[in-house]
Amino acid sequence: MVTATGSSDTAAKHSSALPKLSNMANLTTGAVARGSVGFVMMPITVIKVRYESNYYAYRSLWHASTDIFRTEGLRGFFSGFGATAIRDAPYAGLYVLFYEQAKKQLSLLAPTASLATNPPSQSSPPAPSAGRTMKVGTSAGINFVSGVLAAGLATALTNPFDAVKTRIQLRPAEYGNMVHAARLMVRRDGLGSLFDGLGLRMARKAMSSALAWTLYEELIRRAERGGGGMGLL
Repeated sequence: MVTATGSSDTAAKHSSALPKLSNMANLTTGAVARGSVGFVMMPITVIKVRYESNYYAYRSLWHASTDIFRTEGLRGFFSGFGATAIRDAPYAGLYVLFYEQAKKQLSLLAPTASLATNPPSQSSPPAPSAGRTMKVGTSAGINFVSGVLAAGLATALTNPFDAVKTRIQLRPAEYGNMVHAARLMVRRDGLGSLFDGLGLRMARKAMSSALAWTLYEELIRRAERGGGGMGLL
């Protein structure tokens, strides 16, 4: 059983400014949130993928939008959503899970700094956690490294779904659904096709996720210290 002092010591040394959830709660909340966002943003994703591809000769985003609607209807804007959901929901869930676990483990190795306020007297020695806190720079560094590690692992595990999603969005008539697309890719190009673009996606995800989450947690920390929005100024 963990004592109150032990819990306080752990919290004082933890780099996270987020609510402490169980592993399953971190996995579930991340998956649900990202899956919902993916559905709302799906039309923009389809337009972006086709506009950037050499397979289509779209002159503008408006041209891409009107052509998709004319040839495929509203359904065309959601091509590859199944693969996208299966990629995004597990990615976000795994990312949050790995991120929180990495922060917890790295925080145990991080140094703490003594606070100058309320120094303890000789007659009443402080509790093990009293006057101890994690340095701001250390906290941000732990969060950044944790973000890089979490994004790298989550990206590697979900990249096959990203590769399938891209093929479906580019050529929906040819690749059809997720299962058919995966089989066709493996038969034509081998298993390696499921990991197309892994290096680039991993680098992009690792940096963007690490920067975003580190900044997010530091803003929360500053806001809490300053009492609401005052701490952000």
